[in-house]
Amino acid sequence: MIHYTLGFDRANAHIFNVKLNLNFALQSGQNFYLPNWIPGSYMIRDFAKNIVSLEANSKGSTVKIEKVDKSTWRLAQDVDCLELNYEVYAWDLSVRSAHLDNQHGFFNGTSLFLGIKGYESEPHAVILKASELARSQHWTVATAMTAKDIDESGWGKYSSESYDELIDHPFEFGKLQKVTFEAAGVPHEMYFTEAPEFVDWERIAKDVKQICETEIAFFGDDKPPFERYVFMTFVQKKGFGGLEHLASTALHCSFDDLPLVGDNPNIIDENYRTFLSLCCHEYFHSWNVKRIKPARFLPMDTSQESHTELLWFFEGITSYYDELLMARSGVISPVEYLDMLAKTITRVYRTTGRFKQTVTESSFDAWTKFYKQDENAINAIVSYYTKGALVAFCLDAEIRQRTNNQSSLDDLMRLVWQRHGKTLKGVGENQIQQLVKELVGESMKEFFEIALYSTQELDLNKVFQQLGIEFQIIPQYLQTEKGGFVPQQKQRAGVSFLDIVHKDNALGAFVYAVSEDGVGASAGLSNGDVIIAIDDIRVTSGELDKRIARIPIGTKIKITYFRRERLFESHCVLTEGLSNTCYLSLKTPEPTDEFLLWATGKSH
Repeated sequence: MIHYTLGFDRANAHIFNVKLNLNFALQSGQNFYLPNWIPGSYMIRDFAKNIVSLEANSKGSTVKIEKVDKSTWRLAQDVDCLELNYEVYAWDLSVRSAHLDNQHGFFNGTSLFLGIKGYESEPHAVILKASELARSQHWTVATAMTAKDIDESGWGKYSSESYDELIDHPFEFGKLQKVTFEAAGVPHEMYFTEAPEFVDWERIAKDVKQICETEIAFFGDDKPPFERYVFMTFVQKKGFGGLEHLASTALHCSFDDLPLVGDNPNIIDENYRTFLSLCCHEYFHSWNVKRIKPARFLPMDTSQESHTELLWFFEGITSYYDELLMARSGVISPVEYLDMLAKTITRVYRTTGRFKQTVTESSFDAWTKFYKQDENAINAIVSYYTKGALVAFCLDAEIRQRTNNQSSLDDLMRLVWQRHGKTLKGVGENQIQQLVKELVGESMKEFFEIALYSTQELDLNKVFQQLGIEFQIIPQYLQTEKGGFVPQQKQRAGVSFLDIVHKDNALGAFVYAVSEDGVGASAGLSNGDVIIAIDDIRVTSGELDKRIARIPIGTKIKITYFRRERLFESHCVLTEGLSNTCYLSLKTPEPTDEFLLWATGKSH
């Protein structure tokens, strides 16, 4: 067995100390490596850059080890056994790497555990040693890795059957709030780090349990594909994100995302919906990504990029269901689901890059475009998460229409689970289209050509008409306007808007992004500009949109701004904002049977 011993006595310096013991003979030329990316997050991150020192010895004698590339070390002599001691700097407060201070610790194995080339299929063990600080402050440990010999706080020995499994179990430790429940008879644990006081933990457990049981039933099995599941959530002032793992997930959320004791239990505000949707999304990945995988990801090569066009399926379909299954679980109402769907549509329509990049191109180029977005992203790319969710929505409707509601996207997902998830057989690049043909009984080539391989708009209005829902896309007039569900169609006279993304700055409104088709672009505004006045009257970021909205369309205005510490002014004629904001409403006083069957799985 391969043994790692992990200590963190130098938490104030953000240093993990790792000892790797190999009690068997190794030959000169043996390679050791650290992954360059973490599964589920498609960008080269070069984790090895955080190894600040590394020494090797055998039976007390120094052994020569040389670095051969950015993330690989090579043994320079034969040894009977080997001990590697190395330090890893951990100051990345995200779900993707490692973070350590005197308040908590978090790590993914991809950041800490050197792999031994050729020995990846061997069992691996981790001994996690508590520091004096951790003992004195009664820190506890959260992980889904199999415990072998641990104390009541979780410190001690854990094991994995392989290196791939080893790096798929993150650890969180500190002063953790623990919440437990069972879903389909399987224990689930939720751990929260740095959560505020007075959180309604019982409500969270109840709601997440409903979601988990809905997802388990969705895939057609009595039990989920794991014996225990762990949610690890770091709570901060402003945070959002998650990363899926084999039997756990690492999450970030904001203080305001969690419900408090005393809140109305019948109202789920937008912030709490966001947190529940995140839990739903990452839990769905237990099936769709962790077990149903692109064939191009098998075997997993974490040394370099692995390109696939299928992220629209793995992330987009997951994004579709992370809201829909909340409605089917009963945690939110069908109308609340429509509100979330409208906001997803708005996010897609806010990016004119959807006319330049297909959703399959977005998937393939995730490594260099989606994960490396800059100020021009709104003009250049489309998200395979949000556009993929809309493709899933239209695909679901198309399957239902062609089979007279005898089949749906739900059935496709269960078919994919049986064929590829349970068997761990990778999904080929065109496999989904073939499975849809098998399910429907006819080719849907034309649908996929438009949805996946073109930049043509999806016919969302057609789908909403079938469901008895009014679909509106109207011009934006505030950057904070997200769209949503409204009781009746939105009526709005033409309103001026600059079509820029801006944020607060000490001097005025800092311009982050400019839509190339908007008024701001015609005025020559660019990323980094700081708007300080409109028509010689000072303006802040919080005032800018409302000030512009009060000026009639067709008016020529003067914009005063700083660029590279120099003062400039330009003029433009105001127009309506771009039509990119979605509002949904019911066409009839009561939801149609078609809508209820889709949103809840039940009709009247």
